[in-house]
Amino acid sequence: MKYAKRDHKDIAESIEINEQEKEQEIIDSYENDEIVLDEVDDNKKIKRAKLIINIIFSIIVILIIMVAVDIISVTRYNKGPVFAIPVHTYKDGGTKEYYGIGYKVIKYHQYQGRRDRELGKWSLKYNVEPITSQDIDMAIEFSEDSDKAYDKYYRKFVRIISTLEKVDKKNHAITMGYEDEGNKYSLKVKCDIVKDQTDIDFEEGKEITIIGTVSDFEPMTKKTPNTIYISDCFAEQ
Repeated sequence: MKYAKRDHKDIAESIEINEQEKEQEIIDSYENDEIVLDEVDDNKKIKRAKLIINIIFSIIVILIIMVAVDIISVTRYNKGPVFAIPVHTYKDGGTKEYYGIGYKVIKYHQYQGRRDRELGKWSLKYNVEPITSQDIDMAIEFSEDSDKAYDKYYRKFVRIISTLEKVDKKNHAITMGYEDEGNKYSLKVKCDIVKDQTDIDFEEGKEITIIGTVSDFEPMTKKTPNTIYISDCFAEQ
């Protein structure tokens, strides 16, 4: 009888141990499921964060490209802007102000005056007052330090008073300039006249005044003097 009781007791203990083990297995299973779920949630969070970062990065790249396109178009090719928004039009012939992301473009279109494009910060001011210079003064500046002079006048709206050398009706252009005996300070000024000015019947050898924007420069050689190019010109004699 004693052995029987002991056997029953052992069986009861064995059953209890099995039940505890099953309960522990169930608990471990739940914990493992929770770990798996946590890992899944973490992976989802990581993927979501990567997606957001990629979207932000793509937007930044697109914005940089848009700004770069407008900067190059306006400053190098005198075109555009493409991605800036027009916000104001002046009653001077059609000058417009455009605002982009951190920059501003003024597209000048006076009846008879400034016709170029200018790019700057949002604080950029409307300005139609040209830099006025006699040909001899400009010739001396370019002769003494052509790089400094070009930096000073490049993309600037200017008024130049000089002597007309040639009228090119075919290309709607004129050439004027200053020439000294030794050609040390000689300067050629080549101007593309705007199509609006249909009458260019000027007398060569006489004084002429032009307004326009400095677009390029060629340094002197053995055969040619310093030469500056003016675009969007109006001429008056």
